[in-house]
Amino acid sequence: MLSRTRVSALLLVLLLCVTGLYFLEGNSRIVLDGFSQAANKTGHYIKGGTSIFGLSTVKDEPPNFPPYGTVVAAARGDEDLSWMKDAGFQKNWDVFPYNINNTVNPDTRLQIPMNKGHEAMVYLSYIINNYENLPWCIFFTHGHYESWHQEEPIPRLINTLNRKALAKEGYISLRCDWYPTCPAEIRPWDHDATVWGPGVKRKETENAIAGNWRQIFPGEGMPDTISSQCCAQFAVTRQAIRRRPLDDYERMREWLISSLLDDEVSGRVFEKLWAYIFTGKAVHCPPPQQCACEHFGRCEPQNWTQPPDGLPALPKWP
Repeated sequence: MLSRTRVSALLLVLLLCVTGLYFLEGNSRIVLDGFSQAANKTGHYIKGGTSIFGLSTVKDEPPNFPPYGTVVAAARGDEDLSWMKDAGFQKNWDVFPYNINNTVNPDTRLQIPMNKGHEAMVYLSYIINNYENLPWCIFFTHGHYESWHQEEPIPRLINTLNRKALAKEGYISLRCDWYPTCPAEIRPWDHDATVWGPGVKRKETENAIAGNWRQIFPGEGMPDTISSQCCAQFAVTRQAIRRRPLDDYERMREWLISSLLDDEVSGRVFEKLWAYIFTGKAVHCPPPQQCACEHFGRCEPQNWTQPPDGLPALPKWP
């Protein structure tokens, strides 16, 4: 028979083991919960370089009547926003015409902490200021009516976007063509990307993402490849935005404010990351013909810019 002393010692060891497991499990939960404070309400997060942020199982269907959502434009002071001020357009959409050169706009809804990071400061400020009262969807755009990186004028892109598709996907770029960023523009670990197009500040942006990933996305593994259609104009649902807690966006904006990076680089850091922020997919490059047809109703065959040799191709391109 075991002595009372040995029995007491064994019980003490058992108690310590159980207590240790309890705290280990608790600490693991704290780490995971800290990464996704909003998981129980809006979906789930999985950490790692191939992170996929799950959609909520609760359907958030698009509204049947206007306003269908909000259009947020990050415009320079000299840009013509008459397209946004059109009465017919405003009948269907609430509008937030930010002027990045006027940080103390008399309309307090349109104020930003500072003019930095191009459109990123506007986009993050809108999300932070309206997080609890977001409309069903938000179109984040520049101020221009037309541009080389738009396949159609911006009002037409907004009005023809398939909102049912947006409800399903959560995030849709307003550009379908892969040029010059898809499908493997940023390679933050190996720095061996095949450059396609002018690659303005591409190397500096890649280095900035690699060097600041842990500050922007603490607890998330940095992917091998990051890529999405350019150029920071997109539609996103409130459900996709709320996959991340408000703290995430506040941390991103604080990083942008305090960053010593050149303005062009800090803005491009977020340009490369918006799709990842809202979808969790490091590579978000739907085939251009499929994108044009399913997202915007442009189903006639089009001549898309052919990726150069050396770039990986996604299935069923274009």
